[in-house]
Amino acid sequence: MSLRRVIAPIIGGILSMCVGGAHADGGVSFSHNRLVYNEKDQAVGISAINHGDTPYLIQSGVSGSADKSTAAPFLVTPPLFRLDGRAQNMMRIIKVGAPLPADRESIFYFYATAIPGQGASAGKVDNADGGDKVGAKLSIAMKTILKLLYRPANLPVSIDQAHGMMHFVQQGNTILIKNPTPYYQSFSLLEFDGAPQNLDKHESMVAPMSHLVFPVNKRVNKVTWSVMNDYGGTTPRISQNIERQ
Repeated sequence: MSLRRVIAPIIGGILSMCVGGAHADGGVSFSHNRLVYNEKDQAVGISAINHGDTPYLIQSGVSGSADKSTAAPFLVTPPLFRLDGRAQNMMRIIKVGAPLPADRESIFYFYATAIPGQGASAGKVDNADGGDKVGAKLSIAMKTILKLLYRPANLPVSIDQAHGMMHFVQQGNTILIKNPTPYYQSFSLLEFDGAPQNLDKHESMVAPMSHLVFPVNKRVNKVTWSVMNDYGGTTPRISQNIERQ
């Protein structure tokens, strides 16, 4: 699952929130597009960067689900702060609470909402009859959601080895993608017989020691793939013949 962005206008208040990232026009971005929290870490850091002159109020946290409906054993400090124009500020994510599984990664979601400052009050516009009316003010809030992977120590294979350990099996009109490793694996590219698959249309992240079913409408002989690495880039492409059952 890749990072998704949605932008919505807000008039007279914040009606919805969205992911921001238009650097040329200002706005707020973040120093990472995914986060890995190793068991030995005391904390992991992520910076909010303001590319414009408008100050923002940044509110952040960690959830167990992308819709923020479940709690997570992490806290963010500071959880709320002002980010002035052309400035940046680092947040620290700290693990708290109960232990997590030691034999595989666990996934959580870091979220941050950037609320723009209002600056000047709403402007006045001349009426045709010589009076004044108050003009509506448009502001845009930005919401960012990033994957946060908790990685236990002493896993039996390295993350670099894991990328090449997936298996692909055709069963009728589906490809069964098996991930026998303790790592979450998110495809950045998936091709069946050279044809790129739409990773926005289908689930593209395979959980540890689990599988993913991908629909196809013909016999497939070869698969080529790459996955997201720890830094938000992509791994080298790997090709494999499709197994059959």
